[in-house]
Amino acid sequence: MTSIFCDEAGNSGAHLLDSQQPFFVLASNDFTTEEAQGLLAHVRSAQGAEPKFTSLRKSNAGIARLARFMADERLTKKRVAVSFTHKPFMVIAKMVDLILETLFHMAGRDLYASGRNQALSNLLHYCLPTYCGEENTRQFLQAFVDLVRGRGEEHRQAFYAAGARMLRECSNEDLIEHLTPLVEPKLFPYWFGDNIDSYALDPAIPALFSHIIEWAQRTPDRFDIVHDDSKPILATQATFESMMAQANEQSEIIGYDRRKFSFPLRSQSLSQADSRLHPQLQVADLCAGLINHLVKCREADVLDALTEKIEEFGATEWVFDGLRPSLAITPQELGTEEPGGNNSVDAMLARLARQDSKDGQGVA
Repeated sequence: MTSIFCDEAGNSGAHLLDSQQPFFVLASNDFTTEEAQGLLAHVRSAQGAEPKFTSLRKSNAGIARLARFMADERLTKKRVAVSFTHKPFMVIAKMVDLILETLFHMAGRDLYASGRNQALSNLLHYCLPTYCGEENTRQFLQAFVDLVRGRGEEHRQAFYAAGARMLRECSNEDLIEHLTPLVEPKLFPYWFGDNIDSYALDPAIPALFSHIIEWAQRTPDRFDIVHDDSKPILATQATFESMMAQANEQSEIIGYDRRKFSFPLRSQSLSQADSRLHPQLQVADLCAGLINHLVKCREADVLDALTEKIEEFGATEWVFDGLRPSLAITPQELGTEEPGGNNSVDAMLARLARQDSKDGQGVA
C-alpha cells in the first residue's frame, strides 16, 4: 500500500498577517524508506543528526548539501508535490468564502460558479488598502482572524468596529457596495455558526485536502497519509476521515471547470508521526523549506545564493498548487470559463448526509 508523507514550513499559528512569514508551504512525497535514506545522505552531517532546512540554509556548506540533495534524480515532480499559500491573501479569500458565499447561497446564488469567489478575493486584496487605507485594512483583517479564533463577544465588536472604519474611510463607491455585506452587524447570525471553528483559517487544512486530491490523480490505488505532528490536522482528523471513501465506495467528479476533483477522497487513512522515525517526513521538511524560502524571497524581491540553486535545479517543478493574489478577474483570466459542473460544497455535504443516514441505520 502506498503511503504519502507530508510536512510543512512557514506555519506561524494565529499570526497569519506576519510580514516575516507570509507563506505556508506543504510538501508531500511517496518515497520508500530506502529511497528517502538515500536522499538524506546528501545533507546528513557526520554526527548523523536529523537534517533540518532551517539549519542547513544558514551556511555555505549547508547550501552546498541542499544543492546535492536537489540534484538527485529521484526528486521529480512525479514523486514530490508542493503547494504554497499566501496567508494574508488567504484571510481575504476565507472572508469571501465564510461570509459572502454563505450569504449568496442563502439568496439562491452560487459564488463559486465561474470563479466569482476568486475574482472577488483578488479585487478586495488590491482595492481595500488602496481605497480604505493600508493600516485600516490590516486592522480589519486582524480583527477577522481574532473573531474566528477567539469567538468572543469582544472579538465580534472589534470586528464590526474595524468594518465601520473601513466604510467611513473608503473612497470608492463601487467598493463600498462589495464591502457592506462583510461589515453589516445584522448579518452576523446568518454566517457565523457552528460550521466555523477556531481552525477555520488554518492553511494546513485546505493544503492537506489539495494534496490528497493531487495524489489521487497520480495513483490509481488507495493510499495512506502520514503527516508530521500537527495540531490543526489532529483537531480535524475526524472530519478528514469522514470525507474518505469507504471500502468499495466509488468517487465521482464534482466541482467546476479546472477546480473539479474526485470525491469521496481516495485516501484511506490519516495518521501523524514523529519525523525522527520516518526519513520521508524529513525529505518533505527539506522540500517544503526550499520552496518556502524561494517564494518568500520572490515576494520580497530579494534573491540570494540559495534561491539561485533552487531555480537552477528545477525545484519549482514540484509545485502543483498555489494560493496567492493576482490581477485576474474575468473567467477567461481565471481559467474558470468551462460550462457545466456543480457546487462542490453542496455535493460534499449531500454525500456526507447520505453516509450519516446509512450509519444511523446500521449500514456498514
